[in-house]
Amino acid sequence: MLNKIFKLEANNTTISKEILGGVITFFSFCYVLFVNPEILANSETSQQALYTGTILCAIASTIIMTIIANKPLAMAPAMGLNSVLAITICQGLDFSYSQSLALSIISAILFLILTLTKLRIKILQILPNYLVKAIGIGIGLFICMVGLVNSHLLVASPSTLVTLGNFNDPATLTVLCSLIIIIVLTVLKVKGSIIITLVATLAISLLLKVIYHEPLGYTGIFSLPTAPYVTGFITGFSSLGSADIANLIIAIFTLTFLAIFNSLGSIILTKYSLNLTEDKILNRVMLADSLAFFTSGFLGTSPSCILAETMTGVKEGARTGFANIITILLLILALFLSPLLSLIGMEVTSSILIMIGVSMLADLKFIDFSNVKEAIPAFFAILFMPLTYSIINGICFSVISLTIISLVTYDKTKNFKENIHPLLLLLSLIFIIYYILLLI
Repeated sequence: MLNKIFKLEANNTTISKEILGGVITFFSFCYVLFVNPEILANSETSQQALYTGTILCAIASTIIMTIIANKPLAMAPAMGLNSVLAITICQGLDFSYSQSLALSIISAILFLILTLTKLRIKILQILPNYLVKAIGIGIGLFICMVGLVNSHLLVASPSTLVTLGNFNDPATLTVLCSLIIIIVLTVLKVKGSIIITLVATLAISLLLKVIYHEPLGYTGIFSLPTAPYVTGFITGFSSLGSADIANLIIAIFTLTFLAIFNSLGSIILTKYSLNLTEDKILNRVMLADSLAFFTSGFLGTSPSCILAETMTGVKEGARTGFANIITILLLILALFLSPLLSLIGMEVTSSILIMIGVSMLADLKFIDFSNVKEAIPAFFAILFMPLTYSIINGICFSVISLTIISLVTYDKTKNFKENIHPLLLLLSLIFIIYYILLLI
């Protein structure tokens, strides 16, 4: 029955691989469930309501992806978009939180229109193959950076910007031990290396906290969820008419723009593993992604998109929506197990995220760094994502640099489209406008 519904054999996978992939995906992004409410904290609703909204949004979004596309692409409120909503939209442009939810729904409508017109697929198709690979590598290193920062293995430094963390910190020691475990298991090709590492790291984390006399943070196992802020967008729409028109345009443009390219990055990351090279399959993934955008506004949280962390489950062998079912079941449990899950610090999954970055470096062989026309856009894609802590910056700078190179090396013997695709030129102009708006 499962094979018939999820087409397991056709996707060269098994039930055990899907279950393992779904479990790994959940634990790779479960830190979002706790961090997202902290970033979005505001006077209109409680963090408990935001926690519930984050989980329900993840459940609803991932269900949509499962039904429409049957791909193991978990969705949830995205890190980065939540900061934009809280800092840029609410603080910078002076919108209330409820108004930002209304703006999110308006952006979702535009996002859906862009998907139905297949503009998003065209954007992916005009990018040269080496740049697609470079973006994938950049996202891998971005995930790696998330792991390094979450574990305190890398910390800020006033003199060198970043430096090694304090080895007396239990979190740092935990990830060092975890890295040794996952490296050994990976090199020895032990099956289930990620889940073994996860369990072992959790045990090490709790043990080190006991040794260093740090509080475990244990407050119980079960907790009834608080109702999400479902009336927020209604309140937001009722007061949106009095908002400044210029700020409205900037806010909607920013949310829509970031949604398009956050998801594009995750799609590129899993493009070959999940056979997203076929337009029919890619259309379904993008449609599911755009429909899922609506759920966040209705549930009182920041916009959802395909999570880059979903690559951990794909690496473990997940190929169909059955892996999503496992992730969804764990998310449902998370609604009632928040005290227990809070024991799992971000350092527990950090080594897994770091190893994803290592594995993505294999695609460097597809980039000709001796050709400066390829090397420069690839450089921006690969390094700007982790160093600026933003997938969007890497994509923007790589596309802008590619456009500049195409213009200065213009071949008059060829027609305009052969030199530079008009859509690529338009994208570059949009990216430049985006950065100008950030300066306003």
